[in-house]
Amino acid sequence: MGVLAEKYEMLNTCNKCGFCHTACKTYKVDGAEPMVSRGRIQLIKAVVDGKIEPDADYEDAINSCLLCGECAVACPSGVSAKELVMAARRDLKLRKGVKPFAKSYALNTLANPHKLERAFKLFGGLGKNVLKKVDGMDYFRGVDIKGMNVARVPFLNQVPERILVAQPKHKVAFYVGCFLNFSLDDTANSVVKVLTKNDCEVIIPKDQVCCGLPQYAYGDFETAKVNARKTIDTFLAKDVEAIITACGSCAAMLKEDYLKLFADDASYLPKVKMFCAKVKEFSEYMAEIGVDESKFHNSAPVKVTYHDPCHMVRGIKVKTQPRQMLKSLPRVEYIEMFEADRCCGASGLVQAFYHEMATNITRQKAKNIQDSGAEVVATSCPACIMRLQGGINMAGGKQKVMHVADLMAKAYED
Repeated sequence: MGVLAEKYEMLNTCNKCGFCHTACKTYKVDGAEPMVSRGRIQLIKAVVDGKIEPDADYEDAINSCLLCGECAVACPSGVSAKELVMAARRDLKLRKGVKPFAKSYALNTLANPHKLERAFKLFGGLGKNVLKKVDGMDYFRGVDIKGMNVARVPFLNQVPERILVAQPKHKVAFYVGCFLNFSLDDTANSVVKVLTKNDCEVIIPKDQVCCGLPQYAYGDFETAKVNARKTIDTFLAKDVEAIITACGSCAAMLKEDYLKLFADDASYLPKVKMFCAKVKEFSEYMAEIGVDESKFHNSAPVKVTYHDPCHMVRGIKVKTQPRQMLKSLPRVEYIEMFEADRCCGASGLVQAFYHEMATNITRQKAKNIQDSGAEVVATSCPACIMRLQGGINMAGGKQKVMHVADLMAKAYED
């Protein structure tokens, strides 16, 4: 039975009511039926039924989906268009491989830490110097590339594998993720600072690799499984109570998608379940163990709002914990923005290959931020941080986008 045939019953649960039109951000930008969940589902069904071939237009409809999950919330039948689109991408991969070459190259680079490090070094050196001399290249496809940080030394090379504390109450492992390692190393250091301030001994395995989400999202399960096995075996070898990640996207992959990826591997699945049960998103874990607020220091007053990453709010259902952390900080005035859980338009490689659509989605998010009156936008996903900062800068806004861990770490500064 083919990948899509296995989903045939789910395809038929869509009653074509159109409630997804109110939620789908790609439809609101494009206005075409193939760019909304109902349309995508009918296209997938037509391919399964042999009524149409998966041509270029079909591929655009499938690959432009943000996988944000907002449509499933609006759907009276609870149809997961995200799951169906993922199946369609897997089907496309099996039929044609990952296309175009640029996407395939990007996914292969992300999967290999050595290639990724070389790519960041090239961008941080020669690449940024070239960009500075090119007019109109402040932003590339909606991303503030001139302002994008590149770590001088990857975070994993900055720290020892084991960080001790005087009186440990907890022992955790830190899954860093690609962008915290190579770009947002200050945020990675903030995570460690907050954990150690709260009496956590931190293990940071040096041989970490990409979690496999980019490859998984485009149907390359084979590569995703290689990285997933490496991650699971590496971290389960450490005697820790929890595996912490400060990336919402990684958290969803590590915590939930690994179970789907290995669902048909009966011999390895018990190990996967053991691993997934230990995974905690950073703010989720801090809320669980309780933050030592007595160590906080007063800082300048600041108005803060929060952006919900899609993988967190609709994926692993972590919503209240980041807000709880922010509200615990001294002299923070928390403001809830309109549509805080609205997708920012990043969505992995969608922003690169459908940049005009993504930029329009980001523009609305930037307006919501501006209207909130906040000075700082906190979030929990590196991709969202870069996307939001670029959108705010392009709109002429002054707000700074920060990770929740960075704001917490500042509160611990003497």
